[in-house]
Amino acid sequence: MDLCSVFSENYLLSAVNLVKSYIFHSYNKKVYLYYFNCNKDKLSIFNQFGNNVELIEVPKETEYAHNAKAFYYKIFAIYDCSKKSDSFIYSDITNCFISDATNVHLDLLDNCLFLAYPYEKLTNKYWTTKECFKIIDSQAAEIMPQYWAAFQAYKMTDENRKFIDEMYRLGKIKSCLLPEVGVRYPDGKESYCIEHRQDQSILSLLINKFDKHQFYDIVRTNKYGDWQTLVDFDKSYKHDLTKTVLSPRESKFGNYRFLK
Repeated sequence: MDLCSVFSENYLLSAVNLVKSYIFHSYNKKVYLYYFNCNKDKLSIFNQFGNNVELIEVPKETEYAHNAKAFYYKIFAIYDCSKKSDSFIYSDITNCFISDATNVHLDLLDNCLFLAYPYEKLTNKYWTTKECFKIIDSQAAEIMPQYWAAFQAYKMTDENRKFIDEMYRLGKIKSCLLPEVGVRYPDGKESYCIEHRQDQSILSLLINKFDKHQFYDIVRTNKYGDWQTLVDFDKSYKHDLTKTVLSPRESKFGNYRFLK
């Protein structure tokens, strides 16, 4: 499968680290790297990868397209990559592949891979605004799980194209994608929503609307999941690092294992 990710200048080294990790642990497929808020002179660092890496600038299609806290750029990257690749993995830029990633395609269910959070406090009603529920017309998804948006995988079927096209359309609706990260109790303290999750909220509600649920699975979570958040919500959770394929947020915390 190809790899898709997106970065700004602040995460330039994270991008190099992720690409190196995927090339090392995969069949060396194509990498589609999207960028914004980055000095183009610094992109020469990717010349080392030759034709393996294609660089695409995120266009300013909306007023918040390059707002790092709005995450529209992630939706655009997935959408644009869906027009270029037959099958691809989307990963956030600070993740890192740490073991064999050649069999991700075997973990697809109905031609896609999503990772659900298993706890009641990580259901949509706590992390999605009322306006987003209304726009997507998916109030029934309030009690359904949020899905981790930092790792997704798709084989490009007609159904998945419709799914991603709808994600892209919704990302352009300001009141659906925003408010940006960090705004607490956007619907007021009397409401369930603690904080809106932008692209992750849209993804999670669309999974419900398109009936693409993939409920919590310990095997796939061990391979690709957001174990850091799981530990935060459940101190008894034990992640099996010996079975981990994707390690979340490594370079965000200063671990550039493929740059050493």
